[in-house]
Amino acid sequence: MSRQQLVGIWKLVSYEFRLADGIVVRPMGRGVQGILIYDASGVMALHIMDPERQKFASGDWLRGTPAEIQSAFEGTMAYYGTFEVNATTGTVVHHIEGSSFPNWVGVDREQSFELAAERLTLMTLPMALAGEQAVGYLTWQRAH
Repeated sequence: MSRQQLVGIWKLVSYEFRLADGIVVRPMGRGVQGILIYDASGVMALHIMDPERQKFASGDWLRGTPAEIQSAFEGTMAYYGTFEVNATTGTVVHHIEGSSFPNWVGVDREQSFELAAERLTLMTLPMALAGEQAVGYLTWQRAH
């Protein structure tokens, strides 16, 4: 697998976490939306959001109530940086330069992946989700 095979624009099909006991969690619901961009120079960007997040009553993005701010934060995930593919291990590494989740800034996130025709599935390493270990599955459809 080469980096070139991932290059393009991908539209999110599904986003879920699978817990060790088999329970499936969809933290942003079934209507989740997102985009993943890989370019030929090795730059990447990802944005996932719950389109049903609570809107700010004030209309001012710097004047949300605590509940509005919590909904906005929990209902979106975005990061950008560079990427590389390891064909031997079947993984892609996102070298994160900026993220909506501050703990990921400067972090390398390795994920295994499966590419079949125009569908890409990224699988995270086990990670903490609401105090439990979970593996994330993000399925994407090639858009361009």
